[in-house]
Amino acid sequence: MKRCFRVLVSGIWFLWAGLAVAQEGDSSSWAQLPGSALDISINEDGQAYSVGLDGVLWRWDKPEQRWRQMSGKFARITAAIGNRPWAINALGELSQYNGLWWEPREVDVLDVAADTHGNVYIAKINGDIWKWYALRNEWQPIAGTAKRLAIGKSGLPWAITDAAKVRAYDGDVWRTYPGRARDIAFGATDVVAMADDAGLVRIWLAARKRWEIIDGVKDIVSLAVTPQGNIWAVRNDGLIFANGGLTIDDTSDEAADVSATVPRPKDARAQVNVADAPTAEVALAPVDVAPSAVAPDVVVPGSSNTEATSSGGGSGGNNTFTDPVTVTTTDTIVFVNTLKSAASLAIGGDGSVFGLDGAGGVLRWSNRRNDFESFPGELVRITVDREGNPWGISALGRVFRHTGTLWKQITGATGSDISAGYDGTVLLTNAAGRIFRLNEAQTRFEMISGTGASLIATGPDGTPWIVRSDRLVSRCDTNPCKVYAQKAKSIAVGPDNSVYIVSTNNLLMRLDQDGKFNRVQTPGHTPASVAVGPMGYPWLVSDKGITLSSKFFDRDEGSDLMVANATSGDTVGTGETDQVVSTEASGIVFRKNMRFTTVPLDQIGGSVEIGAGPDGSVIISAYNEDFEKYDEKRKKFVKFSSNLAVSSRLYSGIDIASNGDIWAAETSQFGVLYRERDQVVTEYSVSGFDPGNPTVAPDGTVYSIFNSGSDYYLYSKAENSEEFKRFDNFSQVDVVGVGPGNDIWIVDKNNLVRQWNGSSFELRPKRGSQKASKLDVGGNGTVYIIDTNNTLRKWNGANDSFDEVNIEPTGELAVDADGRPWVTFNGAFSNTPPTIKRAID
Repeated sequence: MKRCFRVLVSGIWFLWAGLAVAQEGDSSSWAQLPGSALDISINEDGQAYSVGLDGVLWRWDKPEQRWRQMSGKFARITAAIGNRPWAINALGELSQYNGLWWEPREVDVLDVAADTHGNVYIAKINGDIWKWYALRNEWQPIAGTAKRLAIGKSGLPWAITDAAKVRAYDGDVWRTYPGRARDIAFGATDVVAMADDAGLVRIWLAARKRWEIIDGVKDIVSLAVTPQGNIWAVRNDGLIFANGGLTIDDTSDEAADVSATVPRPKDARAQVNVADAPTAEVALAPVDVAPSAVAPDVVVPGSSNTEATSSGGGSGGNNTFTDPVTVTTTDTIVFVNTLKSAASLAIGGDGSVFGLDGAGGVLRWSNRRNDFESFPGELVRITVDREGNPWGISALGRVFRHTGTLWKQITGATGSDISAGYDGTVLLTNAAGRIFRLNEAQTRFEMISGTGASLIATGPDGTPWIVRSDRLVSRCDTNPCKVYAQKAKSIAVGPDNSVYIVSTNNLLMRLDQDGKFNRVQTPGHTPASVAVGPMGYPWLVSDKGITLSSKFFDRDEGSDLMVANATSGDTVGTGETDQVVSTEASGIVFRKNMRFTTVPLDQIGGSVEIGAGPDGSVIISAYNEDFEKYDEKRKKFVKFSSNLAVSSRLYSGIDIASNGDIWAAETSQFGVLYRERDQVVTEYSVSGFDPGNPTVAPDGTVYSIFNSGSDYYLYSKAENSEEFKRFDNFSQVDVVGVGPGNDIWIVDKNNLVRQWNGSSFELRPKRGSQKASKLDVGGNGTVYIIDTNNTLRKWNGANDSFDEVNIEPTGELAVDADGRPWVTFNGAFSNTPPTIKRAID
């Protein structure tokens, strides 16, 4: 049976007959709730809250089945005891509602979770987790890191990490659960629900140890669970859906509503499951999470503040206007050292400054903090459109755009460089030097005239400016392109049509009206790359990786953290790959200082093999037949029973899958690859070949190297197959590592590092080469090698190089699900214990 609820929208009552309690009907029968939201939360007493797209906070009125407005503007909300929620605003400031007003509790907070028993946990912007102790009125840290938090039935936190892994804290250690998530929530009936990394709703089936999909909705970014076990879910466009409601039949106590006199929200939606009766027009709230910020007195074409006069109005009847950001400044360009580091920069028409760090992480500049803030995503090329939304290219050449709520892949598009212009034009180049323009539907890139492009910049009218492969600057609004007698290694065009370059001899130069590039002084700094913002103000990255600014663009930063916190999707993608052509910015050398800790072992001597699984597990095997697994609670390796532990066998490599399967290649017997599943050992072989170096990809595909004589081929086996098939005809594969999205890396028999580009194994870096003896790829795509001089190195996709890490292992390498390297140092003798070190978070 389904219940009919009455909903008041814009002064008219409707029958609402779509919300079915899970125990009474199909749990996949979803209905749309009124309003729109960014975040949602429900406590064990059945009190629901939501944060609107504009940050306004709403409380669900169960008797009247509608939202009531509360005070304040926020980005995240968690229900707690009674009508006492905790909330985070767009600046990361945490407050608790005391029934009358909001009391500040903490700053630099990314997420908060509370329950009706007084437990409150927060995740700080740097990932640290803290617990609130009300009696002492203070926060205390607990172990672990988190991007999202929830509280389980025991009052202990569950977390979603930066790598989207799901983990639960038992008071001593964090346990990793399968799957990747955007958000997670609990109900009083012990229902655990998550929005997975694809935006699907799933519930945890403890008996089967897996997540089961709840069909009917997708693209979910936030969810909550009712006391009856029903799910309320927020889609990435802000619409709210539920497969069961909080009704007047609920027996929980009703908290006092101090905002009962506040008018009902105007953005309620009643177009779903309504009676066939005349309806009044409903005011719909905008679905963008973060409306583009517009500086004071700035008129952006097509925006709500456009002030175009009619032919009979204004001054002299002129129906045009001048957008101030398109007017070149007359001020002298003077650079300020921000004292902050970046590898590259891009600036949007609204003054949003984005960048990439040395490892490809996305950064966003904050004037308020005078620093870069972390933004979701990993790219090697970045640009920013007029509205301040970043676009970029991944290390695999896949193209992504940020919609304001999620990273979305431009399916089928690959490229080497990308640029967004002030008129909305987006241009792309590929490794072959061809130029492409994004179509109006933003679904595909179409080839336009122009060849030999290495770098691309888009003028405010869509004109392509390029740096050719011979480093000459060209303007491609005609065919053939107009070539300038100037070489460059970086180029940028501002909304005012100002063209800046960094020349090949490291000078900042600007194109003047005479058609010549003239030098712009940068005292004390050597430019490496340039970006240009409103009114032609440039920012630079120096050859030391220091960011220099000639203008801090005034803009409303209030929604920045909200957008970052609400971002879903990733920049991994699927499909074809492409080579990303390196720029001269690769001259910046990044060295990483990591802290490592020694991990104790049981009694093992000699040397060991090591493998890390996508579920966070790490195992080792010794030449004296023992197998050990890292125990996070005890912070050491401990022995476990394995039928692979046979004294007559020596293994050349081991790895572990997310389902617990152990794979091992034997060196003491020809032609056998083993898999142990639930204590049952299965043998795999390829006739005429010997196996070695198995590795399991995050999607369950198993890769192994099979050799015959001097030929070493890569073979793979899909998770649902029992047969290994040759992957490619490249016959000199020595080591293999695979990351998400089938990102395959190898070391060949000449010790050269290579990456699969979709058709062949290319050298990495592309300009030159890197030798290695060991290689592994983490569950988050992080690539590490041990070079032939025993130095640990990390792949820097933005810089097309391997950065040095301050450790020199003599043994093996594994990279875990979170991208943390584990390295070994072999014992000098068979009875000398080896040493294993892991990087500290």
